[in-house]
Amino acid sequence: MNQPIVTPEHFLSAIKNANAAMAQLAATSFDAMEKQIDLNLKTARTSLADAAEASSQMLGVKDAQELYGVAQGAAQPAAAKATGYARQAYAIHAETATEVARLAEKQVADMNKSMAGMINEISKSAPAGTEGVIALMKSAFSATNTAYEAMNKASKQVVEMVEANVEAVAKAGETVVSPAAKGRKRAE
Repeated sequence: MNQPIVTPEHFLSAIKNANAAMAQLAATSFDAMEKQIDLNLKTARTSLADAAEASSQMLGVKDAQELYGVAQGAAQPAAAKATGYARQAYAIHAETATEVARLAEKQVADMNKSMAGMINEISKSAPAGTEGVIALMKSAFSATNTAYEAMNKASKQVVEMVEANVEAVAKAGETVVSPAAKGRKRAE
């Protein structure tokens, strides 16, 4: 008599692995939320202090030229800080996406190993005449893995392209902000 391909132990092991993966995913998500909340609080605190300082300066303005100078002086650092915030927020989300992708890749690798073992067990105990079905299963499994690897490679290329674009935009923002800030400092 043939042994069953999927035993209760296999089923329990799969449940334990799924629970461990979900716990890791939840921990990664909470870590990202904690970092984002911390960044938001620090940014809000800094923005509040900057707004208080700008309003103090506005109260001391005596003419339109001075008002313009104070407004310019507040706008340039705000743009630089917004660029910095965007960079930090993107870094948090990119780090989280990388970790989630790593966890997913591990799960897929484990599942592939398990599936390959199961197909191997099926082929060992398959009755005569089912070689074609077994070959079809192996071919379908191989095609699925090839498609997954192609999608994974394409998504990594997209992430690299997005990261390069975010970096280029951030540098462009810094380039625009820096000369204006230097000009303002010389005028003071």
